[in-house]
Amino acid sequence: MQTLKNIDSDTLFPYLMTSGLILLISAFFMPFAAIMLVQDLLFYSPDHWSFIRPTEAYLAFFIGMIWIALIVFSFLFTKMHIEKKGREYKLTWIHIINFVFAIGLLILSIYHYAYLDEEGAHANSFWTFTEKSIAWNDVHEVTRLVEEGSLGVISYTFSNDDTSITIPFDYQDYHTNRAIKRIRELYDWEIVDIVN
Repeated sequence: MQTLKNIDSDTLFPYLMTSGLILLISAFFMPFAAIMLVQDLLFYSPDHWSFIRPTEAYLAFFIGMIWIALIVFSFLFTKMHIEKKGREYKLTWIHIINFVFAIGLLILSIYHYAYLDEEGAHANSFWTFTEKSIAWNDVHEVTRLVEEGSLGVISYTFSNDDTSITIPFDYQDYHTNRAIKRIRELYDWEIVDIVN
């Protein structure tokens, strides 16, 4: 079996060019389906009042797919260029390292979510694989970030002395809207508005 380093670029061209183009095109719609499907399989529970997939998760998945496509094209074209010069191709490790980082970006985007349930607010920030939680009884302060002109709510932050969890808010997200309303009725917190 030939290694990737020793395979002729003419043999690789149709496979890599097709794969790169498919990745580029699907990057515009695949993140929505992939994030929803995988997060539902891994994290969703019927006990959640609201499950929030932050925009950053979709954006990171999009960037990861574009990055992988660029790595594929870079590998193909550098291999073709070096073969034309009659030299041995020695850049495989650069492309493999970049590919591993791109896969890491895809995985991190899948692990970026937040949800509300009867126990409290829970979130997994982008750069971690661990979930932070705060129980409703432990919340000491609630702030909401609002837009300056319209005063539309961007996010709610639930905090105590140790933990602070920010939940993205969108008026069109019925479940989150209803969960926040329910929490505000159950707990008589004074909510501080922070203008963005």
